[in-house]
Amino acid sequence: MKSIQIEFSKYESVNSLWSELIENHGFERAKNIVSQAIDLQKMNGNKNVTMPIIFSGTGGLALIPIQSLKEKTLKSNSKENQVLIFNLKRKSFQILNEAKH
Repeated sequence: MKSIQIEFSKYESVNSLWSELIENHGFERAKNIVSQAIDLQKMNGNKNVTMPIIFSGTGGLALIPIQSLKEKTLKSNSKENQVLIFNLKRKSFQILNEAKH
């Protein structure tokens, strides 16, 4: 598995990437992308060690080490079913918490 290193201190935390993902892929597809990201974490990730990341432009998925986020973003404890949405072009990210029904 290839390791991705992102220096999050150079990126801005925003609240608009979830709506952008919906706009680009449609609501049902965006929900499926988030669900697939959470499944990827469950199958290949390590709790409290990795977090799934969604690349907003393509809907692509990967796992990143939570350690790379802790300094800037995760001041509180990370929760289960969190997904990071990432936009490389806009240098922004959003942490999304999956809603349970």
